[in-house]
Amino acid sequence: MSMIVARMQKMKAENLIGIGNHNQRKTKNHSNPDIDTSLSELNYDLVNRTDNYKKDIEKFINENKSTTRAVRKDAVLINEWIITSDRKFFENLSDEDTKEFFISA
Repeated sequence: MSMIVARMQKMKAENLIGIGNHNQRKTKNHSNPDIDTSLSELNYDLVNRTDNYKKDIEKFINENKSTTRAVRKDAVLINEWIITSDRKFFENLSDEDTKEFFISA
């Protein structure tokens, strides 16, 4: 039986550059030893961002906020979700079915 994994982490402005660099694999050293950088070229974004998460998120907030008040410097700007399953779940899925899983998740 497969297991689903779902994790949410609150992110403030000070975290956005670092998490963007981590997600885009811009650094050589990774805190997770299981990362296989040879597979990084297969990664894809579901939201079509640029390489600068902080700029993208601040732009989205400024274009969509309903008040003229400034956003607090210590405000949580996003909740980052990681949703996946174990390796066995994906073994028999096509690339298209795998992408559909992540789009619908």
